[in-house]
Amino acid sequence: MPPAERLREVMPTGMILTSPAQLASYESDALGFKRFRPDAVVIPGCAAELIGVVRLLKDQAVPFTLRGAGTSLSGGPVAAQGGVVVHTSRLRRIEKISPTEMYALVECGVVLQQLDQALQPHGLYYPPDPSSAPSATLGGNVATNAGGAHCLRYGVTSNYVLGVEAVLLDGSVVTFGGPAGGRGPYRDDWKRLMVGSEGTLAAFTRLWLRLIPQPAKVWTFRATFLGIEAVSAAITHLATHVSCPAAIELMDPRSVAMVENSPMAVGLPAERFMLLAEIDGPAPLVDHRVDAVAAILRECGSDDVAFSDEPDIRAALWKARKAQGGLLGQISPDFLVQDAVIPKSQLAEILQFIYDEADRSGIPVATVIHAGDGNLHPNFLFDSRRPADVAAVEGLSKRLMRRVMEVGGTLSGEHGIGNDKAMYMEEFVGPAGVAMQMAIPRAFNPRHQLNPEKIFPERHFASP
Repeated sequence: MPPAERLREVMPTGMILTSPAQLASYESDALGFKRFRPDAVVIPGCAAELIGVVRLLKDQAVPFTLRGAGTSLSGGPVAAQGGVVVHTSRLRRIEKISPTEMYALVECGVVLQQLDQALQPHGLYYPPDPSSAPSATLGGNVATNAGGAHCLRYGVTSNYVLGVEAVLLDGSVVTFGGPAGGRGPYRDDWKRLMVGSEGTLAAFTRLWLRLIPQPAKVWTFRATFLGIEAVSAAITHLATHVSCPAAIELMDPRSVAMVENSPMAVGLPAERFMLLAEIDGPAPLVDHRVDAVAAILRECGSDDVAFSDEPDIRAALWKARKAQGGLLGQISPDFLVQDAVIPKSQLAEILQFIYDEADRSGIPVATVIHAGDGNLHPNFLFDSRRPADVAAVEGLSKRLMRRVMEVGGTLSGEHGIGNDKAMYMEEFVGPAGVAMQMAIPRAFNPRHQLNPEKIFPERHFASP
């Protein structure tokens, strides 16, 4: 019996999608050009329905993949072997916000921006802030260990996960950790394995997330620089300054030009790098540090420094950085954004390497960087309808990843591995590393029925 027919035993018919038009929306994540059509999509509305779906699919020996909003950029929540996509975005209740205990209990489908808005009246703050925050789900953030602009000071998602409630492949519901963090009923801290597991170990239902007080005062700085050496020096000085910036972002001249040649133009000077930095904390302290931060920007070569603590002006200063991602789809049929992390001392060299390799391949590239922690996001623009373009982009990615490994970098800072970077994993961790990491899914998902062909190419599901 087809999976969709059996799913009707545990799910309302309207929440099971099988038509080609419906399935087309689930063929890819935000990576876009790599497409895998599922056989069906099921959309549970509560934990009980999710448990029923997992048990049924396990018994049917059908590969299945968990999916939140699909905003990921590594080809993670897609049906690489067909089967069923389990779309969890209807599990979107914020069950509890505890101002005294400083945590929130949320279902996995709660959108990050939804949580931010709910926290504001309490004066609380959940720091991870990926650019997809208006639509990305917290379950997806935990699955990929998402970061964002402010992870420089505050850390990534793993720093804020106190506990995870999850459905294992056999349908049992387990809790790792809880509102007080710690280990929960298990001897070891299994929740750390869940964060960044990319849907290969279990289906999340609820999450306990650590909160912090909202910063009392925030100053945002924007400066432009003529050359990469000058802006690299500014990044190094800022990252080591006593002001401890919450964010240091960089846009290259090609990204600046893209913004300024669009309706989103904000008046940035052409042919320059744009650096965006932010400091926050107690008002007297950050007010005292403003002049020192502005002085660093000027001393490193910028003659175009602007800064403000006014919310509307700060939003305008961030506008150029936020506009970049949305414009890519308007100027190119497809784009591939990479997510490597390098030592900050290698920034100028790797950026020049990206430009040289892209120019040789005839592929335009526009780069933004979470510069404070060396998290590169080069966006390669191409047309997937042209096989030569696809080959060129894949070759570019391979050369970039190998160069990143040579300088001591890593394959991902926040997007995850998915199926886009799985081919590099053995080269990165070595045969012993592969053997060790493949031992973990054997404990939870021995036949790779959950999200097969992700993270490691060897993770292929074979029906018994």
